[in-house]
Amino acid sequence: MMMQGYDMDAAVPFIAKAMRKAGHREPEEALEGFIRRAIEADMAYMREMDVIDADGLMGEGEYDEDDAFEALLDVLGEGVTDEDELNRIAQRLDSYMNAQADFLDESGLAD
Repeated sequence: MMMQGYDMDAAVPFIAKAMRKAGHREPEEALEGFIRRAIEADMAYMREMDVIDADGLMGEGEYDEDDAFEALLDVLGEGVTDEDELNRIAQRLDSYMNAQADFLDESGLAD
């Protein structure tokens, strides 16, 4: 379940553009795939922490950015054993989280 009002089709290009500005040069398809997986993991984290409820409405929980980063890194880096690749995933994730926060703010979905 996505956060109500969240537009994945608008979020992906917005976040991709911000990540490109941050220096990420992956092929478009790879970058957009990463962003979609990150959004899905982010929404799952928000449901787990009751930031959003089962209907995608605001829940009672608080979004802890550091905890979210670690949770998303666990998902996005699952099965990756190469330390350099894990570092690249962490760098992409950091850029994603900054861009996602901007997207939520511009969409009026941040509290």
